[in-house]
Order: sequence, then structure tokens, then C-alpha cells
Amino acid sequence: MKKVTIVILLWLMPAVLLSQNDKGYEKIDSLDVLIQQSQELRLENNMYEALELTFKAVTYANELNHNHYLSHSYFMMGTIQYEIIDYDNAKINLLKALDHSEKTISKILLPYILHSLGNIYYDDNEDYENALIYYKKGVKLSKRINPANNYQIPLHNLIWTFMDLDRYEEAAPYLKEADSLDLIIPDSIQLGRSTLYLIRARNYAHQKDFESAEENYDKTFDLLETEDKYWLKGKSYFYQYRSEMYQAMGDYPKAIQDLNSMQRNEFEVFKNARKKNEEIAKIRFKVDEYERKLSASEREKELLQNIDRSNKTIITISLAALVLLIFVVFFYYRGYISKKKASEILEAKNAELNQAKLQAEKLSNIKSQFISTVSHELRTPLYGVIGISSLLIENNKQSDNDKKLLNSLKFSADHLLNLVNKVLKISKIDSEKTDLTQTPTNLASLTKNILQSFEFQSGEKGNELIFEYNHSIPNSLLIDPLRISEILINLINNAIKFTVDGKIWLRVKPITTSADRVTLRFEVEDTGIGIPEDQKEYIFEEFSQIGSIYSNKQGTGLGLAIVKRLLGLMNSRIQFESNKKQGTRFYFDVDLQIADQLNGTPGLPADMEVSHTISAHILIAEDNKINQMVTKKLLTQIGCKSTIVENGEEVLEILKKENFDLILMDINMPVLDGMQATLKIREFDTIIPIIALTASELSEVEEECRKAGMNDLLNKPLLKMDLRNAIFKHLVKRKHQPGS
Repeated sequence: MKKVTIVILLWLMPAVLLSQNDKGYEKIDSLDVLIQQSQELRLENNMYEALELTFKAVTYANELNHNHYLSHSYFMMGTIQYEIIDYDNAKINLLKALDHSEKTISKILLPYILHSLGNIYYDDNEDYENALIYYKKGVKLSKRINPANNYQIPLHNLIWTFMDLDRYEEAAPYLKEADSLDLIIPDSIQLGRSTLYLIRARNYAHQKDFESAEENYDKTFDLLETEDKYWLKGKSYFYQYRSEMYQAMGDYPKAIQDLNSMQRNEFEVFKNARKKNEEIAKIRFKVDEYERKLSASEREKELLQNIDRSNKTIITISLAALVLLIFVVFFYYRGYISKKKASEILEAKNAELNQAKLQAEKLSNIKSQFISTVSHELRTPLYGVIGISSLLIENNKQSDNDKKLLNSLKFSADHLLNLVNKVLKISKIDSEKTDLTQTPTNLASLTKNILQSFEFQSGEKGNELIFEYNHSIPNSLLIDPLRISEILINLINNAIKFTVDGKIWLRVKPITTSADRVTLRFEVEDTGIGIPEDQKEYIFEEFSQIGSIYSNKQGTGLGLAIVKRLLGLMNSRIQFESNKKQGTRFYFDVDLQIADQLNGTPGLPADMEVSHTISAHILIAEDNKINQMVTKKLLTQIGCKSTIVENGEEVLEILKKENFDLILMDINMPVLDGMQATLKIREFDTIIPIIALTASELSEVEEECRKAGMNDLLNKPLLKMDLRNAIFKHLVKRKHQPGS
């Protein structure tokens, strides 16, 4: 059901009350003036000063213990808090107003308070049934107590709520009564007539009497343009309900036109709401400050009353000569008690803060442990997916189509692994700087794999993917492949999201080229719905979406914001061209270094995997069957013989019988884990290299692994090049150790 904010009595009730001559209470001019001035300031939208006056009224009425003015002042405070969308405090103060009003003789405020509480339940919790209970009680009392024109809007609220609940039959008798009131109340004192015509129009549309419905919609619009022009949200309701009528009539062009008008009006409502944010925050702070002061004032008042009673008793039974001494003792005692209470309160607050701190630290540790555990469990099966897909790709027996599918599978698994790695570090994002990791990369293969990974998703929407790559671009470029992948994946995903039965292009072309650098332009273009003119300004803001305040939402609204931020790290910026219903082209330029031209690249040669193999006998300690298979295959490809055991106890037993050149030790194993097994091995063998294998974040376990006696760490899933280089490095070191 669509949540609706209905028209309320907030703008008319207090002024009417002040004009009534009620004999149920003693009038106090100063309080009447405070409440009247507060009402006038509220109507001028000066909420801050209006709220200050209600604070003074409540304080003064509280000192007099005057139920009528306490009820009136709390009601004014609740109405102001309702208007600034502070529903929790509004409900608290309206319930206070209700309590004081029920203690009065006239109970003149009860209908208005009941209606306001109904509005709170309606707007805040969408608790329509409880809202109806309060509305019905309020309407019943209004009919008996209030003048006819004050009774109109509460009646309209009740009818509107029934209609929103699609209970038109229950709304019918109340609508008939509203029509009768409209006939007997002079136009000069009519209130909320635009609402009356709107609910009439909805009722006629429900009855399929579209001619009468259109007539009432026209009258509604005229009033919204003139008498009720302050009610900006009213136009949105008008366009919404009239659009629903046109849709029921089958007049879809008019229905769409009204929806577009509603969208434009909602945007104005949204902008108007944003302007009030700063004022609302200031007012809410003022409310909190006042509540603290009022609570302190009430406690001080009670304390003073107790002291006053004690003083009277003392004065009655004491001698005049002791009066001065009693006052000295009294003030000394009060100061002592105040200091003691302040000290006790401070100690209690410190204890609460320490407890809260301990709880927060505990929750933070639980969160970190949870993220670490989940990421570890995700990495373990990914090892199998990436490892097996890599092995299958290297098998030359597959068809071209199978290789294409395997490349897409491996690319997607690699990307998922990168996402898992980011999840593991998510708690450090706010405190750590995001850096680029530039590695030599075949850009043609990377971008082609990115586009191919979207073939299924694109095919589901009938789209054709087109890859245009200028092959004059150097083969190997120094680039951060993960960041480029994130940018292109976000842009392509956006293009697919807003394109149906169309075309999507990924283009990479050179802009300038020198001996060691090249500037490339990346383009993602689609033939989709395009971006409306009035939203082009906001699309790179976080959580912004095309049509986000008007139509169905898709995604999180973070994609383009992430693209903008990542390109900022690369000293680039995202640009776009778009025409509504014709498509959109996003593009950006990146200046890159040609990897082939780098001098003195550190580390082992990049082609060592092809030109060299390693002859060694490796012990694999791994309990996962799939990981055993993948690791053994990788070792076979780099020329190593391997033996597999499943836990630390088996490692110790086999080392007593056989000799090995190196141990690949999984950290998490049953019976005896990798850490404990390494400690025991180092008791009798300090030379054999031990490389830890883990799906955990390396920074979390590195120190413990080093202390246990491990020589190196590798993250799962294993990459063949990383594994081969690590084994080669430690075998070379062992060869040059004394006694080897």
C-alpha cells in the first residue's frame, strides 16, 4: 500500500480555540499570548522560535499546575515536532497533552489531540488500524464539541484512511456526512475543500463514474492552485489518483502525463524537504536540551518543596536565636548533598560508559571474527573453482567454445575472490587509504573477459554485446586490473540494466602514444532509455538512481559514485553523453605506462613458468579433497613430485620415514593443525622450508606463522606462478644454507 501523509488540523485548531469562550477553566492572559504567538510563528514556518515559546508556556503552566494550559502547551509542542517529522517526541508530548486534557472539565482539546495521535500512527508506523481508532474517537467528540467547520477536516481524514485501505463501503456514510456539512457551511469559513473534492473524485472513480470524477479532480486542482497552494504534497496526491483513474479508463497517454507531473512535483517536495534538514536538526537539538532542563527543573521544584516543608516545621519548633545557625547549616548541607549527588551521578555515568565501551569492543571483535570466518569459508571452495577452471583452460582438448566458457568462469571466480578479499578488510575502509596496485596486464584479454562475463545477463534482456578494441595498443600495460574491472563492470551492468532489445558497446582506443606511455579512452555505450535532463546533475551522487523518487528502484545507487571515486585515484574523471530514449555513452581517459618498456623489473622473470620447471619432492598437508587435487595438479605442471597427508599428525609420522625438499602446510586441519605441527617439526628439523597455505587474510596470521617457524605464506586460492616462485625461492635459499 502506498504510504500517504494526510491533511491534518495543525494549521487551524489553536487559532480557533483561542477565539472560543470556554468557562471550564480560569483564563490566564500571559499563557494565552504565549500560545497564540507560538501558533503565529508556526504558521509562518518559524519552527525554532515557535518551539521556544511552547517551552516557556509548558514551564509556566507546570509551575501553576494548570491542566488546561499544560494540555494546550504540550499539544502545540507535539504539533510542531510532528511537522518537523520528529514523530517519537511528538507522540510523547501528545500523550502528555491527552493525559492533562482528560483531567479538565471541558475537555475541549481532546478531539484535536486524538486526531493528531491518529496522524502519528498513520504516518510514522503505517499502523492504519490504530489510526482509525483514534480518528473515530476524535470525529465522535468533534461532532459533539466542535463547530461544524472544525469538524470537516477530521471527517475528511477518516474518509481518506478508509479509502487508502480500500474500504470504500465503510467510508460511504462519512462521505455523505461530509457532503451535508459542505452544503450548510458558508464558503467564507470552509476548511480543507481541496481534500473534500479529492476524496469525492476518488469515490466516483471507484464507482466507475469517470465523468463526475474528472469534474471533481478539476475543482481539486483549481483549489490547489489558489486557496491551498501551501499544500505542495497535495498536488502529488492529485496527479497520482487521477493517473490511476485514467489507467482504469484505458487512457494511458493521460495517465503517463499525470505520472510525469507527479514526478516533477515530488522532486519539488524532495527539494523543499532537503532545505529544512538543517533547521530540523537545530530544532531537535533544542527539544533535547529543553527536555533535560525541564526534567532538572521538575526535580529541583520537588526538592525545594520538600525543603520548604522542612523549614516551616523547624521554624515552628525552633527558637528565634537559632534561625541564623539553622540557615547556615541548611545551606552547607544542601551544598554537600548536591556535590555528593553530582559525584554519584558522575560515577554512575562513568560506569555506564565503561560498560558501553566494553560492549562495543566485544561487538567489534565478534564482527571481525564473523567476517574473517565467512571469508575463510568462501575462499576454500573458490580455491577449487579457480584451480580446476585454470587446469581445464590449459587442457588443449577443449573446443573453442568450451575454452570461452571456462575463461568466463575463471574470470567471474577471480572477481568473486577479489570481492571476498574486500569484505575481509571492510572494517578498515574508513581508516585506510585506498591504493592502486599496478601490475603488467594484457588489457585486451582483460576487457574481453569482462564483456564476455555479461553474455548471459545481456542475453536475458535481448541485448547484443559488441567489443571494439584497437589492436595497436601495446600488449602489456602497467595497470590495476581489479580497479579497471570494477569500473567497467559497474558501467556495463548499468547499461544492461536500462537497455532492452538493444546494443551495448565496450570500446578501447588510443588517444596519444609515446615510447613508454599511452593514453587510452574507454567507452561504454548503450541504446537504452537514457538519462532525463533534470537528473543528469545527480547521477554521480551516492544512492542516487534514475527515477529514484518517482519509479521502481534498481540496485543501490552506488555504481556511478564508485566509478567516479576510483577514476579520481587514477587522475581521471568519468564523462557522459545521453539523450532520453536514445541511449547513453560513458567514457573516460587513462594515462598508462607500457609495461614492456619498464627497466629493471624486480622479481623473477615473467616467462620462467614456461622456460623452467622445478624438480623437487613436496609434502602437501591439506585436509580438503578438492584442494588436494588442485594443489597436486599445480605441482605436477611445474615439475614437482608430491605426497599428500591430511593432518599434522600424519605430517610428523611421514617425516620420520621419508625426506622432502619442502612442505606446503595448511593452517586449519583436524587432529593437529598446521601451527602446532610446525612447532613440533622445528624441534628436530630447522632447515626444511615450510610454506603456510591459508584462506585467511595474510596480515591476520603472518606474525603467528613466523613465530611457529614457517618460512613463507601463500593465500588460497593458489596461483601457479606464485606457487612456483615461492617454491623456487626457498629451494634456492636451502641449497645455499650450511649443512644442506
